[in-house]
Amino acid sequence: MPEISVIVPVYGVREYLPACLKSLTSQTFRDFELILVDDGSTDGSGAICDAWAGRDGRIRVIHKPNGGLSSARNAGLDRAKGRYIAFVDSDDTVLPDYLAFLYSAIQRKQADMAIAAVEDVDDSGAPLSARVVTAPAREGVFSGRSLLPCLYRPSGAYYVVAWNKLYAASLWRTLRYPEGRNNEDEAVIHRLLLASRRVVCSGRVVYHYRLRPGSICRAGVSPSSFDGVDALCDRYSFLVLHGLPAALCSQTLAACWRRYLSLCADIDPATADLALRRRWRATAARMRPLARAVPGCRQLTLAEKAQCLHLAMKHV
Repeated sequence: MPEISVIVPVYGVREYLPACLKSLTSQTFRDFELILVDDGSTDGSGAICDAWAGRDGRIRVIHKPNGGLSSARNAGLDRAKGRYIAFVDSDDTVLPDYLAFLYSAIQRKQADMAIAAVEDVDDSGAPLSARVVTAPAREGVFSGRSLLPCLYRPSGAYYVVAWNKLYAASLWRTLRYPEGRNNEDEAVIHRLLLASRRVVCSGRVVYHYRLRPGSICRAGVSPSSFDGVDALCDRYSFLVLHGLPAALCSQTLAACWRRYLSLCADIDPATADLALRRRWRATAARMRPLARAVPGCRQLTLAEKAQCLHLAMKHV
């Protein structure tokens, strides 16, 4: 049984996949399996996966119909055998000690999760002219519960994204990503943190995130843009249900409304297509019940509260 299962969803990344796989198969930590989930690629990426599996026995390939990133990650989780889980995006690369560093941290501190810093690189994989590093608000060992407020700080992405972390496999025993949605990391991170007794946060860079045109996070407003609002709605309900502090619930409510307000401001109703309008209406219906908590939300300004209440009454 491998100590770590590394799950890599693969779709339409023929140009970038070899660099990703080279960085993973060159790890100084050797006791891992590499699960490549070919999510219905049509550009030959699946064949690249099979070729690499043919020359490295640690690689297993899953070929499946296209279902999106969450579906691919879930397929990997269903087949993973390791005591620990890591996710890597197939257009990114990792440093040679990516697994060794995270594994050492999680073992030394007897933690459920270890997190490291991320550096952005350009489309060719080269460093940016002005270095961009996503690092923690503070380094150290924390309870997962105490890190929940960090989701709303400027460094929030460090805590939210899936791929700069090593997780105890037990955290995923009954948890999976919501399929057919973007912002899938937003939908699960609060559950992972609440279930983690100890989390190691490090500012050391072990992951290179490739900025490339056309990636999901760089797309414009579309129906799926509201997935992030839905994820925050779910998080708010989850935190309230589990009796988390009122200040944290209030932060989540404010983040949810601000995401929604921002999207509404970016949409021109006169030019929005039918699919976007339908998703907008569905999200508006979901936001209306949350309007009751807006007056007591200390994180929202009076102007924001007025906008929230106005949109809650408006038919879009």
